[in-house]
Amino acid sequence: MKKILFNTVKTLLLPVIIYCIFLCVCFDRFSNWNCVYTIFLQSIIPTITAYAVAYGNICGVFDFTVGSALIISGVVGGLCAAKFGFVGMVLGAFAAGLVTTAVTGLLNWVLKIPSLVLTMGLTMIYEIVGKQLAGQFGFVQIDSKYAFLGSSPNIIFVFLGSMLLFYFLFNHTKFSFHMRAVGSNELVAKNAGIKTGLVKFKSFVYGGIFLSIAAVLTLSQSGSVGAQTGLGSVTIVFKPLISILLALVLQRICNLTIGIFISQFSLNIIFIGLIAAGMPDTFQNVVLGLFLLIVMIFFQNAERLKLHRSPLRKAQPERA
Repeated sequence: MKKILFNTVKTLLLPVIIYCIFLCVCFDRFSNWNCVYTIFLQSIIPTITAYAVAYGNICGVFDFTVGSALIISGVVGGLCAAKFGFVGMVLGAFAAGLVTTAVTGLLNWVLKIPSLVLTMGLTMIYEIVGKQLAGQFGFVQIDSKYAFLGSSPNIIFVFLGSMLLFYFLFNHTKFSFHMRAVGSNELVAKNAGIKTGLVKFKSFVYGGIFLSIAAVLTLSQSGSVGAQTGLGSVTIVFKPLISILLALVLQRICNLTIGIFISQFSLNIIFIGLIAAGMPDTFQNVVLGLFLLIVMIFFQNAERLKLHRSPLRKAQPERA
């Protein structure tokens, strides 16, 4: 128990240190606790989207369709809200999200095409589908009375429920162990009797659950969802993907569920801090890239430093 608490504190040091740096640079804007709360709220949807991306990533699958599938889910949810109200919005979004991800997973299973190529092609198709569903204006809106999930504290309750669901599915199911085995070494997993094709298919569908939740919250928070073309939807995946990479590094000291949120929260502090400091977009990308490299280098070498120090600590009493 002490180890878990100690590791949690170490993980929380990452966003705390980043926040303190920007607090020194932009004290007037970061000294208000409402700023922290706002950053927290802005981290919720990207974190849930990252949960959707994580399933394919851990399973060794590259899925660029998450952004376009999220848009389809949100558009269908918005259309259903106009006819069937709040319940129709939620059910429509989940139906569209699960069907879209199931189609992607089925094609990946049957066609045996590299997921990077397959999902990139499907992304372009899904973007056109989303645009056609959105109509001539290219977006759908919902009535404000159906948008209560996008405001506090409702969005926080949905987020906590999503975290618990991801934690359970990712750590306490037979599928989660099969998924890690396939992602670690597909050939060994196949020889062990694991149906690797079915596991990959399920990883898309499980990701569709969290993708649909993110779509409902996006629709509720902004009141609308717009279609994108020209692979514009791929940008939706970038931040969640970076947070997953950071979380995989932090996984040595904390659970992936918490690690993804801490990583996304830290990234949002950086983005908002750079905007507050008046930095241009190009410089923001440079800082983000450097931050990712520094964190990964630090944690990659932390274990080596620990191994080098441990013999010295044992040797000191003997010399005395």
